[in-house]
Amino acid sequence: MITLAFVHLRRHHGPLGIQEDIERVEQHIREIEQRIERQRGVITQAEESGLPTDGPRNFLWFLKETRSLSRDHLARLLADEFRAKDSQ
Repeated sequence: MITLAFVHLRRHHGPLGIQEDIERVEQHIREIEQRIERQRGVITQAEESGLPTDGPRNFLWFLKETRSLSRDHLARLLADEFRAKDSQ
């Protein structure tokens, strides 16, 4: 399964070597984790203000799912890199 991040990278950055792919996916995961932390803050503020949190919680779920898919993609890239080095 190819992640949306991978499709985005290929479409906008062209073909890359596997190490560059790994670095970009790692950066993407770090960015998602930062967004998750900000979204948790949004939820906390909404709760403290008595505002609904369904929307922010749904977006947090989406971010976590995206991070999970990106981690899966990273694992596949690392396995590919290992196999490529092993075959040399």
